[in-house]
Amino acid sequence: MPELLRREAPLHAALDHRHPLVSCLINENWKDARMATIFIVRRAANGLVSSGFLVDLAGLGLKDAWGNYGVTESEIEETRSRLAAKGMSLVPCELSLAAKIVHGGVAWARKWGFRLPSEHKIWLRLLEPITETEGEFDLFGHDGKPFLIERQDQQDSAMDVDFDPGILREDLQVGDDGPSGETLARIGEIKAALVAFALRPEFTQDREKAFGGKGAMRQERGPEGEWVNLLDRFMLESELEHGETVLERFVEKYEHRMSEDVREMILGWETVIESLFEVKGRGERNLHMKNLINERTYEVFHTTPTINLDFKPGSFLAARIIPYREFHLFSGVAMVLATNPTERERAAFYKTAIELQLRNPELALRDNEEKLQKSIEAVRMQYQDFIACFGSDEVLGTGEEILQKYQGFFDYVAFGKRDPATGLLVTQAFEELTGTPYRPLKVSLPDEVLESDDVGMVCDGVEGMHFLLEYRQFLEVFHHPDRHLGTKEGEEIVLGYLYSDSIPGVPFRRMAERLPDNFRRVMAYYRDQDGLISDNLEDLMEKFKPDTSDKLPKIVTILDTEMARLARSAQEKTGSFFGRLRGLFKR
Repeated sequence: MPELLRREAPLHAALDHRHPLVSCLINENWKDARMATIFIVRRAANGLVSSGFLVDLAGLGLKDAWGNYGVTESEIEETRSRLAAKGMSLVPCELSLAAKIVHGGVAWARKWGFRLPSEHKIWLRLLEPITETEGEFDLFGHDGKPFLIERQDQQDSAMDVDFDPGILREDLQVGDDGPSGETLARIGEIKAALVAFALRPEFTQDREKAFGGKGAMRQERGPEGEWVNLLDRFMLESELEHGETVLERFVEKYEHRMSEDVREMILGWETVIESLFEVKGRGERNLHMKNLINERTYEVFHTTPTINLDFKPGSFLAARIIPYREFHLFSGVAMVLATNPTERERAAFYKTAIELQLRNPELALRDNEEKLQKSIEAVRMQYQDFIACFGSDEVLGTGEEILQKYQGFFDYVAFGKRDPATGLLVTQAFEELTGTPYRPLKVSLPDEVLESDDVGMVCDGVEGMHFLLEYRQFLEVFHHPDRHLGTKEGEEIVLGYLYSDSIPGVPFRRMAERLPDNFRRVMAYYRDQDGLISDNLEDLMEKFKPDTSDKLPKIVTILDTEMARLARSAQEKTGSFFGRLRGLFKR
């Protein structure tokens, strides 16, 4: 159910096409204008309820939908009078004609790929639903196709445009050395128009939700930079109530004024990179900055000419950047962390960055194909080492036994495995590469794992290593279905694994591969008993384990050996500031 109807229970009850019809109205000149404004008013238990629809018969189909409930007849008449004073007289029309225009407008928009209003399905509830998959299009378009005209009222309406639309019309000029100062200034004007759009009253509730409440929206309640970055996240990344972003709404509203170049640039801004950066150099209008989380270097320009970019190489920033062709732009406010760090501070920054990489593979492996491929290869190597160590790709035992085997595995990799090319142990290769002594890794496991009598340590060549509680019992159901189908324990373990967000698709894929007949039998049983969508593996994975495809590797490879060396020398505790920095990337 849409969130609006969950919040407004009376509206949910009122929006029903079976309520008595009070009036059905349409603008008198709709045929000549090729633009229909339709109002449907019904009488619900809690008063009148109305839906309004704006349908562009020439081009776009259904353009807008809105409504209200608990209104009075005098309020309906006041609306009619107000529209008549503006030259839009509403006259009665047959409900069948209104339905043909509105439902046809929906089908027409879908046919030609035009974006429908976000709430249209809510307000369509006052019209009887149709069963036809295709609308009747005799009222729409010209020669069966959309006829799009940029009307003068669209060009000149002060209510529609609160900035100079000329900044959107022309392509942006970019040379080999990046955008010029003039182009950057124009991009800054476009970004300012987007900010003003995001602050409109229509987004008030969405902003409050994104900011964490009304009080959190007030700039004076926190540092200006944090407030600006909250707004930047809201307009570029946060989904509104019906799934779109503010940025997408902005493009939808003004795309008839935009060049394709400007449109592509703005839509590209949804790909935000928020990270910890080290300045490596500077140009006349830009900085060369290394993203310490994905280890890529970017040329980043600022759209505000007065901003001081005179940072020395070695400075550290926490910043948000957005793409523009092969370059990037600052977005929001960059936080200057250090301009002349000591060696100890550099080590702490690197240590924090590596911790962020390991905790956020989606950030570490984004936009760096080399890092991604080497991390995938590292998972494959871990899988091979696991089998070499244990003779199998899974080990069963109690939590304490699994902890010992887990530690034994890393000891085997460090002290028992030699590089085929050099003949060196991993410990020796590490010390030669970094110039620092190798410190043995000490592993640990969560208490719930240590306290369990049934744990599986499972290693997969794609998804890496997992620790699964009650894994022996899970295997039992598929190895001996006659014993377990129909039991409460069997149902709990299979459906528990299936519905759990923390358990990967690996256990099910293994059973489908190793015991195909038993797998189909078990899943068909729960399909029939519990209403699962299918007994097919891929159907189940798509429904219950959507992340099982294109899974990111659980191992993140560090490419920069100097960064790894310094991070290893950092103090174990990096201080409260770095704890706060880690919090920036927990979203």
